[in-house]
Amino acid sequence: MTSSAAAGARARARTSDLPRLATDVRSRGARAVSFGVLLVFWLACVAGPVAETLTTSRRVAVEGAKTPLAQAVVDALNVAFYVPAVIAVLVLVFRVVFVRNDVAPLLILIVPWLWIVLDEFARGGRISAPMILPIGVAVTFWAIQTRVDDLKLYALLAALLTGVSMALTATAPALMYMPESFDVAADKSVTGLPLLAGFFSHPNTNGLFLVLALPLAHLFARWYLRWAIAGVILCGIVWSSSRTALFAAAVWLVVMLLNLLLRASLRRVLVVLLVGLVVAVAAVPLTTTDPEAYTERGAIWQFSLAQLDGMQWLFGVGHRWYVDHYDLLSSALSTAASHGHNVFVHSAVTGGLILALLIAVVMLNAARIAAWLPHRQHVAAAAFLCVLAAASITETAWRTEAPDTLFASMMVPLFVIATQSRVVTSDPARMSGETTGEALARRDGARARSRRERELRKA
Repeated sequence: MTSSAAAGARARARTSDLPRLATDVRSRGARAVSFGVLLVFWLACVAGPVAETLTTSRRVAVEGAKTPLAQAVVDALNVAFYVPAVIAVLVLVFRVVFVRNDVAPLLILIVPWLWIVLDEFARGGRISAPMILPIGVAVTFWAIQTRVDDLKLYALLAALLTGVSMALTATAPALMYMPESFDVAADKSVTGLPLLAGFFSHPNTNGLFLVLALPLAHLFARWYLRWAIAGVILCGIVWSSSRTALFAAAVWLVVMLLNLLLRASLRRVLVVLLVGLVVAVAAVPLTTTDPEAYTERGAIWQFSLAQLDGMQWLFGVGHRWYVDHYDLLSSALSTAASHGHNVFVHSAVTGGLILALLIAVVMLNAARIAAWLPHRQHVAAAAFLCVLAAASITETAWRTEAPDTLFASMMVPLFVIATQSRVVTSDPARMSGETTGEALARRDGARARSRRERELRKA
């Protein structure tokens, strides 16, 4: 055999013998179901705010005051509740019996909600459907095996919603702007413009919704799509001037820079960053002594933690404490004191240190699972967890009831990350390449080329 013929044979071996392993072995129907369920929960997140914006006057709304909702809003909220609930029930009935996923991640994920239900039952409180529904949502994503890569849908939808929000704010300000008490907050505005609340009831809510979608833009393989979507979302965050969202966006930027600068040690560094942020969630309110610190959040933290005494530190004072004592909180502090403005404070008050510890375990276990994902998915998942932890320092960025305005943006990505199957993510070849399939293909292809070259040498 001539040298040119041997070279041609080697070239053909490099291509024809390379196994064509799919990154996602699911059928088109399974992927469609996954995207459909994600879309349903996203709509459950935004249907109420969009309907309220279009049917009620935001000019007369006052923070902390209950405004009668139009029937269209009530109907939208009902749909936002019952549709995900029905989907969860159908999945439980027709799908779970066929699932072969590892059940341990699911059990770890739902333990905080099991504790909330048990704690409330022990107090003689009412166990409501919104308290139980998150467990069904978690089981749903575990059962249908939604992939982290599917979450790119949330980044795209967030960018579209942001674009519409900014366009309507510029062209129909009477429809989109918040009440005057928010519009005149010139000292907080980064842009000098009235704060962008979008379709939500507060600029901070809009900022949180957008910043939690920001890391998911990294799931797009094409760089121009990745940065175009991230750029639109960043514009909305800056316009909202939410300080929590801006800080969380800075954490996202740090993760992106680490991804560019580090490769071999990236996974360990991101775990260290996440652990540091989780520690800060508890350390910041416990060490804050100035009531005016963090835009007067210091006073809310001190007042909230002062309600705990003795065994109450372990078990909390009840899941509905902030709701039942809102009049006390608003008169003693402000209308903004309807929640703990910190995940540690809120969870410690409502469910004790047990609940706070369980939440930390879920976050760290999700980080452990994310470390086994293919590179691009790992970076996006780790960035989301870091952003969620960063936002949890000054906001209650952990929704324990569904449906909720921010449940889909905050909890659904966490559920998807935390329920990834070890069957999909546990191959050691994950450490190289963009996808597990590509890594396996390179490994098997190298073996095939080696065998073919040995045969050519013999020939």
